Amino acid sequence: MRVTMMLLGSCLLSGAVAAAQTMNAPSLTISKDNRTVSVSASDHAEADAEVAEIHIGFTTYGLTLPVTYKAASESSNKIVKAMLDAGAQKSEIQSQAQSVSRLSDYEMKAQKGMKFRVDQSWTVSVAPKDAALILDAAIQAGANQSGDINWRMKSSVALDAEAIRRATERAKVMADQLAKSMGVVLGKPVYATNTISAEVVRPRMMMNAAFKSADANAPAPLAIEPQRVDSSATVQIVYAIE
Repeated sequence: MRVTMMLLGSCLLSGAVAAAQTMNAPSLTISKDNRTVSVSASDHAEADAEVAEIHIGFTTYGLTLPVTYKAASESSNKIVKAMLDAGAQKSEIQSQAQSVSRLSDYEMKAQKGMKFRVDQSWTVSVAPKDAALILDAAIQAGANQSGDINWRMKSSVALDAEAIRRATERAKVMADQLAKSMGVVLGKPVYATNTISAEVVRPRMMMNAAFKSADANAPAPLAIEPQRVDSSATVQIVYAIE
């Protein structure tokens, strides 16, 4: 008599860094006519980041609104010009926030009598190798609230696809081994699903851009570490068995 087999296999292959994970199983009817093996597997793919998104911003304080706003306007234009002169593309500089506000009594005391503040920020997308150069230029021009960098790919499609391919191959190997151990023949897949997650992984190298400031005493740019982007995929595949 034939019986239904709904099994979950997991194994760790040599050199792999992602362990098998259980996903939400599909709803399958258990009957003598439904002989299946369900396998979950995870793997990942990583690559050098292709884009560095740099956060650039500044805060200016002043005694009067006109004076504060004028100083902020001068800083704003000076910072953008410095980034353009350092090689940033105008199309890749995007405004994020800007505000003009009156300080609270506590803030006025902390800022030694200043009454107003202006804040402005941008994100600038550049090649990772240029991140230190652009950040240094902005900071030397007065960007006193800067430094956060988001590392990413231009498009995650290729990296995600590679992670799915690796996870799918792992699942197939696991299913083959499971079928052999049961003394049955693995058939075609009848169901598949996947989940994708992406993150930044370990730094690859130190980067110190060669930026020559007009001020001979200006400090060298920060040593920035470009990072790699990782895409992880977990697949669940249900195979028929013969």
